[in-house]
Amino acid sequence: MGPAGSNGEIEIYTTCPGNTSDASVERPGFYTEGGPVYLKRVIDVARWSEECGFKGILIYIDNSLIDNWKLAQVILEQTERLIPLLAVQPVYMHPYWVAKQIATFGHLYGRQIALNMLAGAFPLDLKELGDTTPHDDRYKRMTEYTTAIMKLLESDQPTTYAGTYYRLQQVKMKPPLAKALKPLVLLSGASDAGMEAARTLGAVAVRYPKPVTDYEREPLERDMNFGIRLGIIAREYKEQAWAIAHKRFPEDRKGQLTHQFAERVSDSVWHHELSAVNQGMTDGYPYWLGPFQNFKTFCPYLVGTYREVSEIVARYIQVGFRTFITDIPPDKEELFHQKIVFELASLQVRGPALEAPAMQSDAKR
Repeated sequence: MGPAGSNGEIEIYTTCPGNTSDASVERPGFYTEGGPVYLKRVIDVARWSEECGFKGILIYIDNSLIDNWKLAQVILEQTERLIPLLAVQPVYMHPYWVAKQIATFGHLYGRQIALNMLAGAFPLDLKELGDTTPHDDRYKRMTEYTTAIMKLLESDQPTTYAGTYYRLQQVKMKPPLAKALKPLVLLSGASDAGMEAARTLGAVAVRYPKPVTDYEREPLERDMNFGIRLGIIAREYKEQAWAIAHKRFPEDRKGQLTHQFAERVSDSVWHHELSAVNQGMTDGYPYWLGPFQNFKTFCPYLVGTYREVSEIVARYIQVGFRTFITDIPPDKEELFHQKIVFELASLQVRGPALEAPAMQSDAKR
């Protein structure tokens, strides 16, 4: 799995387990207890991800989660190549401090990180912090925020920046960041405001994907980088995959009510787009919104045989998605199954696909 490119090569990130004080709704991969048990889980998932050849690991942030910069440091110390993909919310810290953190990581570890820039958050999180900035203006603020960060990191001269939301006056980043360690930038690209921000920043526009047929009918914008966030459960037999899926994400009435409430109060375009997808229209097609509708996770899942799922992933690649962020893995075995899917999908894009059974030796049964 190499760098993204037109030949079907893709970049894959997994997701770090979360530690939250909010136990109101059970979410797989999230721990309410801290300490050695949680820390070991983070290290395990990071090492598994690197061992499977994935590029990096997304680390969430919101008001209920612990500081993801501290988790990034743990991951850098426990792996050799894995790139922490840090969710960054402008409300939480000044752009100078983000740049300082990145430069410090580069200085201490000689490692690159990636930024998943957030314009929004849970509505209650923003309310608690007194942020009433409208949706589109939050993207304008985030664009300025990211621009200021990158200017600080890219220049070896004092930086001056004058925007509507942020100003810098002759600031020089110390220690400087090596040019080879310039951070990758991703952001949500579902809304018009998100797409404009991605164009301006040259960032990867990430989406919680609708069924791939939607993108085949309405192609993605050319000359932009696109990514998607999704879960994958694939096995040799369809019945086996679905049994695992329903066991991992059972129906939850409380979670359904929480999802319905979140849909009413959210101004996120992607949330409303996914909520509007008719699950009945995807019968016989390995696209599943059950975990999203039960408030277990925010991304759709692809569930089925290796071939079924890899064919859909290949079609997502063919319409223009090159970056994939998968959901929190429950164990190392699940990452091996995902690896099979992505390798098959890449081969299908480049040429004749291998039979799935020939690759199953990688998966621990």
